[in-house]
Amino acid sequence: MVPTMQRIAIIDVLRGSDAHPTADMVFREVSAKHPSISRATVYNTLHALVDAGLVHELSIDKEAARYDFCRMPHAHFRCRACRSLYDVALAPSVGAGEIVDGHLVEAVSTYLFGLCASCRSDLETDRA
Repeated sequence: MVPTMQRIAIIDVLRGSDAHPTADMVFREVSAKHPSISRATVYNTLHALVDAGLVHELSIDKEAARYDFCRMPHAHFRCRACRSLYDVALAPSVGAGEIVDGHLVEAVSTYLFGLCASCRSDLETDRA
């Protein structure tokens, strides 16, 4: 993959975000600095980055795919109330590179769903 100005700008947005942005969110941020970039370029670049294994595409959100640049193994937590998405430390029982029933594991994805700490606190405050 040849590093173009557009690809570098997209990677910079992903690296600088812990919000796990959608393609539209990436487009809005990149186009603010590079107005000539097209939505198609952002979508195509995100797919190329996923195919190259540089970015993870998350299917945790029903409305749109989200993208994660974080290279460290981790799980994702989705709050059912505020819909925020968080990285969480969770030791996987199986890791990339391991053989399971004869299959080579290349990636592990874990999604957790529930109430985030803030929404939990709000709920407990409302009950008091």
